[in-house]
Amino acid sequence: MTHTISRRRFLKGLLGGALAVSLPPLYATQVEPEWLAVLHTSITLPNLPPAWGGLTLVQLSDIHLGSGIELETVRRAVSLANAAAPDLVVLTGDFVTGEARHSREVATALAELRSHYGSYAVLGNHDIWTDAAVVAANLEDAGISVLRNQRVALEHDGARLWLLGIEDRGYTAMSGPGGSGDRVAFRAAWAPARDSLAGLLDDIPPDEPRLLLVHNPDFTEMLPEGRVDLALCGHTHGGQVQLPLVGAPFVPSCFGQKFVEGWVQGATTQVYVNRGLGTTGPALRFNCRPEVTVLRVES
Repeated sequence: MTHTISRRRFLKGLLGGALAVSLPPLYATQVEPEWLAVLHTSITLPNLPPAWGGLTLVQLSDIHLGSGIELETVRRAVSLANAAAPDLVVLTGDFVTGEARHSREVATALAELRSHYGSYAVLGNHDIWTDAAVVAANLEDAGISVLRNQRVALEHDGARLWLLGIEDRGYTAMSGPGGSGDRVAFRAAWAPARDSLAGLLDDIPPDEPRLLLVHNPDFTEMLPEGRVDLALCGHTHGGQVQLPLVGAPFVPSCFGQKFVEGWVQGATTQVYVNRGLGTTGPALRFNCRPEVTVLRVES
């Protein structure tokens, strides 16, 4: 028996096939990169004084202006951050891609962030690869405190909370599923950062909590002696693309999928890895929306 297909049915099938092929790429490049997610999470820190219980902080990371993200997306992220009425804002690096001049626009948008204790930032590898001094200066001019291997003590009702900021060393590694980058080379490149952090921790009283801001979460596997209660990081973007049953095919980390996103138990401390706002490489995300983190810290 011979079967014939009508012209209408043929065209309908052809259109359906075209949509099936084109919709996922369109979604990954046009929808999800701009679809901000506000993630609410919490953590209990045994060393947190009761005076600091209930601290709410907002974390933004990996804006990468110059690599596809629109400035309006940054402004929307700022609006979402302010809606959380945070006590503190932390910014964990990679403000620009390609050219340091983009940091002026980023800083202008971030200047609208509002919190009781202000905004504190560290620089990421892309900031280092452009011009760290320019990026830092533009952020500082916007009222954002940039911690370049520095620390600051916040005070509330006589109790202190330390923010420790470690600047990126500019060395990173890429790994596929289950793989690992060159950990030996990473440790060598980041040894000066480890020494800097040891100096920052050295004379902090043991009963005072310490929060570490560092762009690359791989560094948390090589912390020096001296307690770090919590590390807040970015860098890995959640892999940008997460496939069912596979996860993120590629992660810029020496530790495979370990630091791809969210809460991680590091070698000596708890780590939170923000998925970031922008992207590197192709401006795409799939099953990995850009993130505004609202973190409540309990004692």
